[in-house]
Amino acid sequence: MKKILFSLVALMIASVSYAQDMKIFKAEELMEEGSKETPNNEEKFKEAVAVIKECLANPKTKKKALAYHLLGEINARMVNAEIEKLHSGACDTALFIQATDDAIEAFLKSNEIDQTPDSKGRVKVKYLNKFENSSLVKYSGNKERIKGMLQYYSYCAGFKNARKDQQGALEYFKKAMDLPKSAVFTPEESQKIYKKDKKFYNRIGYYTAMLYYEKKDWDNVLKYVDFAIADSSSLRDGYVMKLGAFLEKGDTAKWVETVKQAIHDMPNNVANCQNLLKYYDDHKMSKEAEEMANELITKSPNNRISWYTRGCVYMNTLKKYAEARADFKKALEIDPKFYFAQFNLGCTYVNELMSIKDQLVQDRTNVKKYNEDMAKARGYYRKALPYFENTMVLAPDKIALWGYNLQTVYYNLQDGAQKEEMVKREAEVKKIIEGQLTPEEFIANHNIQITTPTE
Repeated sequence: MKKILFSLVALMIASVSYAQDMKIFKAEELMEEGSKETPNNEEKFKEAVAVIKECLANPKTKKKALAYHLLGEINARMVNAEIEKLHSGACDTALFIQATDDAIEAFLKSNEIDQTPDSKGRVKVKYLNKFENSSLVKYSGNKERIKGMLQYYSYCAGFKNARKDQQGALEYFKKAMDLPKSAVFTPEESQKIYKKDKKFYNRIGYYTAMLYYEKKDWDNVLKYVDFAIADSSSLRDGYVMKLGAFLEKGDTAKWVETVKQAIHDMPNNVANCQNLLKYYDDHKMSKEAEEMANELITKSPNNRISWYTRGCVYMNTLKKYAEARADFKKALEIDPKFYFAQFNLGCTYVNELMSIKDQLVQDRTNVKKYNEDMAKARGYYRKALPYFENTMVLAPDKIALWGYNLQTVYYNLQDGAQKEEMVKREAEVKKIIEGQLTPEEFIANHNIQITTPTE
């Protein structure tokens, strides 16, 4: 009697399992019908989803990993059907987004169940790669299916952004960035994906970091911003965001480290150098500033910014004007059109004069000494003059940089045979500053050309 009872129970269990298998097969049939180009194919997909969800809701369903894979497959085909409509403008973007979410989540859930040990602690992976179910229907497997949809989240983000839903766009950009790290891929496979499609991930990483930056979510900015920095088109913005994030977090050590790297990566960006020097100057860190500048030269000796940076340290922090001039000239050897180096060469003479001004006689009754000291002072201005004029020729639109300094030099050289000419030039530079004369007109009127002073 007991044997008969057990047999009946086993038969009932088998019948339930068979019924659930039949539902899986039914869902497959509906999916295949939906894949055909018919007017009601979308309804067939929806019927297939309903059947498979009913199967998944039943606790007696044993092939849940397969059922979830099939749910993902149905939704993936719904997505593909909408992609076909993109060019005609008939794509249902809401359906695209929902089906993309449902497909990827189902494939991941299938993989999670597939990787779960059985009652004996064994893991028998069936659905990670290509497989056939009992009706010999061939499927790509969870890994290949997700690999084929890696960029779909970015499309979802684009659709959200088109609706002015920035938060929604951010969520899907983040999903796109994180999907290669899902459990269906090994760490090595993840790295290969990022490397193979680095242009795509650098761009999406830039968008993701930018949206987090707008939200002032500094930790997530730092999580994604290196993708932006890895692309030359977003390099500058990437460093702006990364430096801003470290400052907001109060991590000055990382900020300094990042500025140094930015100087190396962006040899044409003077602002990074100026920001770093200001930091050291504000914190009275002259020794650290010199060490940093020497480090830059050692690391990037062919970078004009390296020499320019140390020149600024010598000029502004250590007051070593001769050494500063040597470094600015080295920067000009690398780039003769580097007008910041030209300008600072002029500044070294003016600053050096200001450093000794208390040693100069101010008493006009001491005629001989006064005249000697005034001649000495004018000597500094004469040496500064060609560098300020070179700056004007190289960067005529940077009036705020060179205008006042050039006017001051012309004013202080109003002596001797050149007095009349210097008076005239000072007045004309004043007109340039006031917008009454263009630098180009001034340069042409006085035939000013770039010169290389010999000292």
